[in-house]
Amino acid sequence: MSKICYAFKALLSVVSAFPFSLMSNIQVSVRIPPQLYEKLLAHTNTVGLSKSKVIAQALSQYLEENKKEPSSLEERLLKVEKRLNHLESNSQKDEPQPMLSPTEIKSETSVSFETPPLEEFSFERPIIDETGAILERVGGTSQSFQEDLGEGVILDMVYIPEGTFLMGSSLGEAGSQICEQPQHSVNLKGFFLAKFPVTQKQWEIVAQYPKINRDLVVAPSCFKGSDRPVESISWEDAVEFCHRLSQHSQRPYQLPSEAQWEYACRGGSTTAFNFGPTLTSDLANYMAKRLYAKESSGLYRQETTSVTAFYPNSWGLYDLHGNVWEWCADAWYSSYENASTSGKPRVSSQHETRRVLRGGSWDEDAYHCRCASRYAYHPQAVGVSRIGFRVMLMTSAM
Repeated sequence: MSKICYAFKALLSVVSAFPFSLMSNIQVSVRIPPQLYEKLLAHTNTVGLSKSKVIAQALSQYLEENKKEPSSLEERLLKVEKRLNHLESNSQKDEPQPMLSPTEIKSETSVSFETPPLEEFSFERPIIDETGAILERVGGTSQSFQEDLGEGVILDMVYIPEGTFLMGSSLGEAGSQICEQPQHSVNLKGFFLAKFPVTQKQWEIVAQYPKINRDLVVAPSCFKGSDRPVESISWEDAVEFCHRLSQHSQRPYQLPSEAQWEYACRGGSTTAFNFGPTLTSDLANYMAKRLYAKESSGLYRQETTSVTAFYPNSWGLYDLHGNVWEWCADAWYSSYENASTSGKPRVSSQHETRRVLRGGSWDEDAYHCRCASRYAYHPQAVGVSRIGFRVMLMTSAM
């Protein structure tokens, strides 16, 4: 056992030089235990493949010291060394580039663009009281354009006008967390936000566009349905989707900053939810058995629903409460201390790799579906059926 620990300690000591893209190859070829694989994964990054030579040397040293005691471990490590040498040789021909953040899409395909012709659309939304009763139904209009993804599939992008809003929650709001404070004023320029979370049919089309930085699974979702939100995808997958869509459309699509997301979610409201002071299962897909205010207990559907199943908010955006958590561009910070007043994403956090999620999901109660609620998750995590995303497009530089 001590020799096994020694060998893997050698791996961990140099794993910062090991490319993330090779982890799956090694896991398959030598069947590294899941617990160890997770530790290795946590230490990896996207540096060049040529640096994998360091690991090969560390493994060679171990094998040299233990020649007299051949074992299944030695055979496995020899496979690792052989695989690394092969991959290193190939990497000299085609060195992969590190993953870009959503705000670093600066390739030849991300060029300035003219705003497409906008069309006005109408909708109706309810306003409710703390019991969940509908006080009135209000009509609204917004402007949008349609991005043609191909094969008859389109992406609706709604214009969100510039404005100022108070971001975060007050101390008196039920469910308020320290990470949602202090409340602060944010001034945002206009932008476009997808009318719905990215659907499975939209994902399927874009996932087949030419690869930019990483492979995408065409059908990753747990709950199948072309008009249901795509889920079980990582933050890095969502960024790759934006890159591919940008290359296809010649428009710089990104993940929204969490300031943009909350501004869009609120739609001018100052209540906990954009419909009013509470939420019901008639208005969103969430775990409605746990009450938030004075509403009645509702449904817990235990799965995603169609993105058109419920009412939109005051800007005509759907599913901002519940259904799936939505990835944002920002790195996770534990509060809004020193947060930007311009709404730019905070993409660099010295001791934190997690990324921000917003909106709650089908498996969360109303407290986690509030406009101000925020959560953090690892950017490489896949297979979580509560996580999806929607895309954003700036009208000008932030």
